[in-house]
Amino acid sequence: MGRAGGQAVTPRTWWRVGAAMFTVGFGANLFAPMLEVYRSQDGLSESFVTGMLGIYAAGLVPALLVFGPVSDHRGRRAVMRPALAVVLVASLVLALSSQASDWLLYAGRWVMGFGVGMAMSSGSAWVKQLSTDRPGAGPRRATVVLSGGFGAGPLVAGLLAQFLPAPQVTPFVVHAVLVLLAGALVWRVPETQLPARGPRAARPLVPPVALTARFFWVVAAWSPWVFGTATVAFASIPSFVIGIVRFPVAYLGLVAATVMFTGVLVQPLASRLGERGWLPLSVTGLGAASAGLLLGAVTVAGQLSWLAFPTAVMLGVSYGLMMVAGLREVELLARPHDLGALIGVFYTLTYVGFAVPFVLAVLAPAVAELAGVGAGTGFVWCLLAGVLVCAVSAVPVARAASRGVPDPGTTA
Repeated sequence: MGRAGGQAVTPRTWWRVGAAMFTVGFGANLFAPMLEVYRSQDGLSESFVTGMLGIYAAGLVPALLVFGPVSDHRGRRAVMRPALAVVLVASLVLALSSQASDWLLYAGRWVMGFGVGMAMSSGSAWVKQLSTDRPGAGPRRATVVLSGGFGAGPLVAGLLAQFLPAPQVTPFVVHAVLVLLAGALVWRVPETQLPARGPRAARPLVPPVALTARFFWVVAAWSPWVFGTATVAFASIPSFVIGIVRFPVAYLGLVAATVMFTGVLVQPLASRLGERGWLPLSVTGLGAASAGLLLGAVTVAGQLSWLAFPTAVMLGVSYGLMMVAGLREVELLARPHDLGALIGVFYTLTYVGFAVPFVLAVLAPAVAELAGVGAGTGFVWCLLAGVLVCAVSAVPVARAASRGVPDPGTTA
């Protein structure tokens, strides 16, 4: 038993912060099955709906980059407490949007992303510092609880929106209640990062190593595929087969949960593969992405709703492999005082992938019109183009990843 901020820390204390992070992850991803609610019941266009995924990332990225250093300087509670308040406001705004303007959905999603970024940046460090019983388990615990929320959110929201009244409101009200409970749990958790005196030392948000050629090929070139594959699996591919499904909202929630839970479960295997070093993890992840996108093309072309689940599994494997690959490469490249900032850059690049469904929603119809084919065929061609991009990019990525790691920050 230790002490932090003048209060006792027990081996179970980290669970309280873990519960808050689970709740934040739950709210971040419960939106996945709501896409079908807004499409079918509110009549919103595909580009409008998928654009809400991108606006979420636009709120998350700056919060992720800014509030990690703030929590280091001001303390974990100083960031986590307001983060939960921001997430609560976001869910209430999203619940109210059904009674007001549809554009409130964009506002609510941006606020949600901002709150999630605050909570991720402070909560992960807090869980690590509270894991006094097993210091090395802190990062894994933080990843498990957050990813568990990412998977549970769409699963529960899909069932609530499918089978209970007021589908545009009920999932968000349930989440708001969970946030209040999580706030009560975390409010008195001991502080592990005592506030520093004086102004925070200025450091660049983007460390110099992130501007090197090696970082580009071993991390940046493929990072958007991390969440690009995951979001395509639940936001784009099922939309072409959901019309033949009996319970479309629950179906979409289950597909999204399959992607996220697969990504979590594959990460221990990914770590072992990375340690053996028989093939760069990033290349393995690109291979899984190619296979998943190819399965997605078959799903849409053949109108096979059941095939969306094997597709989700394969794209979830890709997501999990590439997440581990990116974090491993960042640890190899970063100097100690740049590690947090470089992890923030990596996460920023991964969340660019949330814009992929919106890009497909705009690009696929244009391709279909230009070629004089149906919308589904245009989308299939876009997926096949993605397969080609993954396959071609694997060659330079493999070459860069297989080279020895130079002194961090000095790669020309």
